[in-house]
Amino acid sequence: MRVLAGSILVIAAAVLVAGCGSSRTVTVTTTSTTTSSGVTLSSPRVQQIALARASSDLFSIFPARPGTKNCTIPDGGPRGTTPLRATCTTRIRHADTHEPELLVSFTETWGPPPCPPGAFCPLLTTQHHTWTVVETEPQVTATAHLRIAATRESGSTAPQFYK
Repeated sequence: MRVLAGSILVIAAAVLVAGCGSSRTVTVTTTSTTTSSGVTLSSPRVQQIALARASSDLFSIFPARPGTKNCTIPDGGPRGTTPLRATCTTRIRHADTHEPELLVSFTETWGPPPCPPGAFCPLLTTQHHTWTVVETEPQVTATAHLRIAATRESGSTAPQFYK
């Protein structure tokens, strides 16, 4: 019985090292040099999302309105082998802060990763990666415009980064 349990642990460890069961969580915050636009806190949601989508080419696969759609992650397979089918979700909400901020979240969900033929891959699960774009008005006035203050990432490593 110990030999069987030990063998399973060794195989599971090998699968993780090979990348079959990877679900590493990444949290990164970057600031953006994007300046203000004509978009305000009172602008339609579509314009607020468009400002966030324009901050990175990565966001072009996400819906332009709040919601979820089927999408293809370019160069998304393990080590960038093939495009990867996924679902892409766009959400927008007001931040729970004292500052006038909006949070636009782009989440891609995919998985499980392919398991090589004959391999034992017990830890395969659906994975996701989220970018949250922080839009803020530096001064709350009648003419204040939103600008991108930061972009935060969380979840599994985005397939676009496997390259």
